[in-house]
Amino acid sequence: MPKYWWVNHKQTFKHEIEGRFLWSPKFKSNGDRNYFYDTMADAEVGDVVLSYANGKISYFGIVIEEASSAKKPDEFGSAGDDWDNNGWFLPISWQKITPTIKPKLIWDEIQYLFPKKYSPLNKYGGGNQGCYLAEISEQIFLTLIQYSLEKNPVLFSTIHSSLSSASSALRRQITEVKRTVSQRIGQLQFRNEVIKLEGACPITGVASPAFLRASHVKPWRACETAEERLDPQNGLALAPHIDQLFDQGYITFDANGILILSDNCPPMIPLQWVFADKIGKPLIDVPKRRRKYLEYHNRHVFKN
Repeated sequence: MPKYWWVNHKQTFKHEIEGRFLWSPKFKSNGDRNYFYDTMADAEVGDVVLSYANGKISYFGIVIEEASSAKKPDEFGSAGDDWDNNGWFLPISWQKITPTIKPKLIWDEIQYLFPKKYSPLNKYGGGNQGCYLAEISEQIFLTLIQYSLEKNPVLFSTIHSSLSSASSALRRQITEVKRTVSQRIGQLQFRNEVIKLEGACPITGVASPAFLRASHVKPWRACETAEERLDPQNGLALAPHIDQLFDQGYITFDANGILILSDNCPPMIPLQWVFADKIGKPLIDVPKRRRKYLEYHNRHVFKN
């Protein structure tokens, strides 16, 4: 599986995009090590990088060779006056993202995804000074990319054209990256649509997206078409512990949206997890499209 990275490179953005690379010194000007420089040596072939400069993400890249030692590029000019001349050179195949993504505009929706330590963005959604290359989660990458996806549906379609000299093994790796990311984007779109449709967990009342899971009513593996897998009516927004009960068949809902507890569920669970008073009550809407998914869940997943 690829790793995901974020590079803050306002000063060197133009040179690194045009030159198809990233470059950083190996040490700070005082000789100390820098976490955000050390990461250059951790990036592997096939990893994905988001380019952030001037408040926006306008390119993503695929690492096409591992980092090697190299002197500071001459084209940096005065931009690198304070940097050590000895550094890391990381070849990247860049692809433009259209439209660009401005994280600050959606910061209220995404800030919970970013770590408190080693985050590429500060608490206000702007670039974190001192950060160069930071590893990010797959969810951060996919959440941001989805904002551009609607107008750029084949995000990876031209990546092979810039890899004409790459080995067949690397081409296969990039193809796998494309397949995996496309699938994950679909799953993320499903999650967002389910949470938007449902609003909150019907059992706990939790409404924060950070504490909700989009649980498939008819399991992903059992869906026969992409339409079924991505249909928000095939999803419920559930708190994690409720999602576990639903996914393992210890609870379900009938055609009227009434919560039903399996006889196989340990009797103390509803009391300890404070939802005993919800059993036997209608908690969800069951329109016609959702009914078929619930019928499958009740026949094949629920432990009755």
